[in-house]
Amino acid sequence: MIKIYEIPTDKLDKIKNILEAPEKAVGELDVEIEKEAGRKGSKVEKAKEWQVNEFKRQGYILRDAKALEIDKKISYLYIDANEDFFERNEKVLVEAGAEVLKDKEYNEIKEKIDKLESGASQGMGLIFK
Repeated sequence: MIKIYEIPTDKLDKIKNILEAPEKAVGELDVEIEKEAGRKGSKVEKAKEWQVNEFKRQGYILRDAKALEIDKKISYLYIDANEDFFERNEKVLVEAGAEVLKDKEYNEIKEKIDKLESGASQGMGLIFK
């Protein structure tokens, strides 16, 4: 499933902070692991529970409208993921100011991004021939 979001320029920094948020330890699990395994005097510590940034793991494309030859001061966020991903994560994007594109506008922007990405990957192929 592909979804495309329109992001006003004044909301872009907030959206980027969400997309690029670092993964961090948020607690400890009831499992012990050996720190510096194989070294003399190594210590045992609790395994950590991590808060994962699903956007980084899933991958996304963020493009300025001008890169798509559109004369607007906005950006577009393109995400190809399963429905569960969007159920867990879409709310935070919408609350931060992203708007889901639909119908004709969705199709136009999707086509432009697909074309741009296809051209970029073909260009990379020429480098490695």
